[in-house]
Amino acid sequence: MLKIKYENGGGTESIEYKSAADFLANQRLEVPDLEDYYKIVDVTLDGKPVELTDKTIIGLYKKFDSEDD
Repeated sequence: MLKIKYENGGGTESIEYKSAADFLANQRLEVPDLEDYYKIVDVTLDGKPVELTDKTIIGLYKKFDSEDD
């Protein structure tokens, strides 16, 4: 389970995906769930923290996309 807590405007929201692959597939849609520029507060994959250098949705996308190669 991928859990993402992010800032949206003035508040913090969270969303869950079954896997990193589901997150990647959703972000590839014409209208994804999350905007690329949203700042990530916290993200875990299967209960383990995911380390990011770019703490945005696009940064998370690029991390998982590069691991998928």
